[in-house]
Amino acid sequence: MEPYKELENLLEEIQRCCEKGDRKTLPGILRELMHHRQQYYQDSILRGQQDCFSEALFKILLLELDEEENDSIETAELAYAGLSSVMNNPDSVTPEHYKRRLLLLHYFSDYFTDAVIEIFLKKYREDNLLEARNMALECIEKMQLADMLLLEEQYPDFINGDEQLADACNALTLSPDVSETERAEADLLHKVLHAYLKAKYKN
Repeated sequence: MEPYKELENLLEEIQRCCEKGDRKTLPGILRELMHHRQQYYQDSILRGQQDCFSEALFKILLLELDEEENDSIETAELAYAGLSSVMNNPDSVTPEHYKRRLLLLHYFSDYFTDAVIEIFLKKYREDNLLEARNMALECIEKMQLADMLLLEEQYPDFINGDEQLADACNALTLSPDVSETERAEADLLHKVLHAYLKAKYKN
C-alpha cells in the first residue's frame, strides 16, 4: 500500500493553507487526503479528528477535485458521516456545523440519492427509478429544512448574516410550515442515514 502522511499533519497543512489563502498549494494537499479518504476516515475516528476531516472533504467537493462521480459520492458520504458523528454530541455542536450539513446536502444532494433510495425506497427503485430519485431528493430537502428551522430558532441572526447559507435556504421549495411530527421525521432521516453510512464504511 502506498504510504501516506499522518492525518494530523495533513490537516495542519490544510489549515495553514486556508489561513494564508494559499490556493495554489491547497488542492494538492486535499488530493492527497482524497486519495486515501477511507483510511483517513478511520484515522479521524481513532484520533477524534472527524470535524476537521469532514470539513476538508467538504472543501474537496467544493473545489471539484474528484474526477469520477463514484469518488465524489464516497467523499460526500464520508463528509456527512464524520460531521454527523460530531453533531451527535450536543456539547460540540455550533451553528457552523448545521450550516455545513445543510450546504453539503444542498450542493451535493445528487450524491446522497443512492443511499436514501437504498435505505427507504427500494421497492420504488424496482418499479420506477425516476420516481424513487425524486422522492429521495424530497427526503434530502426535508433534512435541509429541519436544519434551517433549527438555526432560525436557536441562532436567529445566523442565516441572514451568511449570504451563502441564506441563498441555500431560499432555494428550498418545501413549505417551512411543518408539524412537530414532520420535523421529528426529518431528524430521523438524519439519524438513519448516519447509521447507514457508519455501517457502510465500518473498518
